Amino acid sequence: MTRYEAYVEKDWKKLGLANVLVVRIRDDGSVDFAIFLVDLFCLGVKDVFSENGVTETTVQELVNERLPEDFRERIHPACAKKMIEGAIAYAESLGFAPHRDFRKARKVLSGLDAAVCPTDFTYGEDGKPCYVRGAHDDEDRVEKILARLEARCGPDGFTYVDPGEDEDDNLAVREELMEWLDGEDPSVPRFYEVSGLITGMLLCPQVTSPLKVLDVIWGSEGRVWQDQDEAQEFAGLLMSYWNHVNELIHACVAPEAPAGTHPVDVWIEDFPEGEAIQMTAAMFAWAIGFQRATRIEPEAWAGALARPDLAPHWEVVNWWAGLEVKENRDAMIAAAESTPPRVITGAVTALARALRPAAPVG
Repeated sequence: MTRYEAYVEKDWKKLGLANVLVVRIRDDGSVDFAIFLVDLFCLGVKDVFSENGVTETTVQELVNERLPEDFRERIHPACAKKMIEGAIAYAESLGFAPHRDFRKARKVLSGLDAAVCPTDFTYGEDGKPCYVRGAHDDEDRVEKILARLEARCGPDGFTYVDPGEDEDDNLAVREELMEWLDGEDPSVPRFYEVSGLITGMLLCPQVTSPLKVLDVIWGSEGRVWQDQDEAQEFAGLLMSYWNHVNELIHACVAPEAPAGTHPVDVWIEDFPEGEAIQMTAAMFAWAIGFQRATRIEPEAWAGALARPDLAPHWEVVNWWAGLEVKENRDAMIAAAESTPPRVITGAVTALARALRPAAPVG
């Protein structure tokens, strides 16, 4: 007897965008599956990936990779079909067709009856289409989509969100925090260590207060401020950067995250050409900060640190945090040269996807 399973990302209602995985298991044990990137706010099915005749083991590995356990929830297969078809119908009413591969992938839905799903899905946001610019949407595509929406809905009949608009502000906050920490006593952690610390605190399975960053930077005795205005200025700067890191994490765990997206705020552009040693030192400091975050709330981290599926990723982080030890350097280099390579950005991305708290932080 053919049976079906389906999964969807937990935050799909808030994001309006989700990977929806539908699996069809045949009598002979072979499996057909399709992953639909569904935009409920505007564009319908934006992307599709499907395969037929694979094993259940292959599909389970794919599920764990694309939709880690802490990041997914089961959905009735009929409801998955109803959500997908409703998103397509909504997008078509705006003039947008589903991804070209949908015709092939929709075969996995053919044995399902959407009418038996009791859930009513809502499309658009606040009663009108909301186009959120994707990471791969160039200016030409943006212009075409906006022109079509304006033609169908009028200039005020839709919303447009460009996540990249705040990039310049984020860079300014980042540079200001870097300069501030560079001016502190040498015992105070510098920017990259603080960045790793904040990333770890945001990924903690238990919600952590940003104010704990101050205790780590200056210790329990705190810092002597010139006046209240200076203290508030730094607190505002810290919170702005905290939110920036939160956005990096959100971007790397998002359904449409491009390959290579990661939350490690260390970039080659930060360093003069040919200064690989400086970048390595920055990554070393970042890993120390990230590792340090796990010691702030040891009970909250205990389960995550002990998970066998996450052990390879923690291993990479620990190599980098212990880079002063030759054995760790050798292990890190060998891992980076392996196939596939094991690098800290990939390890932290995997941890983020597994550990991202369901409740928003920051």
